[in-house]
Amino acid sequence: MNFTFAVIGPKLLVDDICEVLEEFSYIEPTKLIYDSEKNVRDLLQESMEVYDVYFFSGDVPFLLSQDLIPPHSCSLFIPFEGTELYKAIIQIYRHYHFFPIISFDGIPAKHLQEFFDEIDASNVKWYSKNMDGFQNSEELIEHHMKLWQEGVIQVVATSIYSVYQRLKNSHVPVFFIKSTKQLIRDTVNKSLWMVKEQKKQLAQITVLQFKIQPAIDGQHKKITDFSKRLFASTTSDEEGEYTLYTTRGLVEKVTKDFTSFPILKNSSGEQGTINLGIGMGETVERALYNANRAVEFAVRNPGNSAYLIDDQMKVLGPLGTRNTLNYSLIDEERGDYASTTMRKLFSWLQLIQKNEVTTREISVGMNTGERNAARMVQKLKEKGIAEVIGSESMSQRGRPRPIYRIDLHRLSQEVKVRNNL
Repeated sequence: MNFTFAVIGPKLLVDDICEVLEEFSYIEPTKLIYDSEKNVRDLLQESMEVYDVYFFSGDVPFLLSQDLIPPHSCSLFIPFEGTELYKAIIQIYRHYHFFPIISFDGIPAKHLQEFFDEIDASNVKWYSKNMDGFQNSEELIEHHMKLWQEGVIQVVATSIYSVYQRLKNSHVPVFFIKSTKQLIRDTVNKSLWMVKEQKKQLAQITVLQFKIQPAIDGQHKKITDFSKRLFASTTSDEEGEYTLYTTRGLVEKVTKDFTSFPILKNSSGEQGTINLGIGMGETVERALYNANRAVEFAVRNPGNSAYLIDDQMKVLGPLGTRNTLNYSLIDEERGDYASTTMRKLFSWLQLIQKNEVTTREISVGMNTGERNAARMVQKLKEKGIAEVIGSESMSQRGRPRPIYRIDLHRLSQEVKVRNNL
């Protein structure tokens, strides 16, 4: 299997990366070269091709352009690991035969201090520029230039190539902190692992189980058209029930990463309820099992809805709404239903960003009976996770319901404890 790589950075670094990539016959690199980091966004927007991997020469261009990376593509940069610092320091020492006062950027002060301590040179003076929130190289150039002109420092060591070029052209003593070939090679191997896992995930067997009640002739065409978009094979065992077999990548693309489900919307005058269960798994049997379980969740939800159970037994749903919950069924598979309920409650409370609720609110929000909600709260009270803090004001007749405050931190700990059993 061949992989396409977009190699993004200044020419010097892109050439170094592509030299290493020649060792990998199944990688097809394309050079995307810029003169300044501020041009990286324009460079990516002008590129019409979509690549498997977007391989950045450093963290600055990577951070400036993540929103432009196409879905289902991997992106990463060559990280700082220390070897490049050793290389730059050796170059400076060989040039001067002593340690001048150095102004660094791109290297955390902690790493610099550790380095000089380890070589018994803790008396060496140096300065480190914090790169948090870095936006353009002009401020960095001015920072180093000011220190040099005032005689505070004697040498600059920079990790930004455009800064290196400008300072060099201004006759400021400057050294470039450049990644070693071995670090590039290690990052390439990491990117290959990432893209292989990505492709494996996108090719994962995915089953969509529809239940339409009551079965209406017009709905059949709707399902057929939807299956064509997914390039899916379709079966129908019972009236109003349809099973589609496809891949995760296609479902993510058609549904915009599980956020858009126009097929669940009834046309004008159209009646009936459409429920969808999406299942994923390493085998067809497991994916089908998860899809059938997911559609059961959908059926229990009022109106048209879709739920998903992935290969890790995580439930997401109802999909395409602001109320999508995310919790695991692993403990339920082991027979621990209470843990699954607690996970669902914790997920719901995080979603609504609220920790003071009534059993009625829990009942509606979690799509369960109010008795179940009351039992749930009682268990939390016994564990000291929930307490009554008051009663709701009632505008109608009836007994006011208690308002409970849930300790989210203790609930999260309870979920973790159960998960580790």
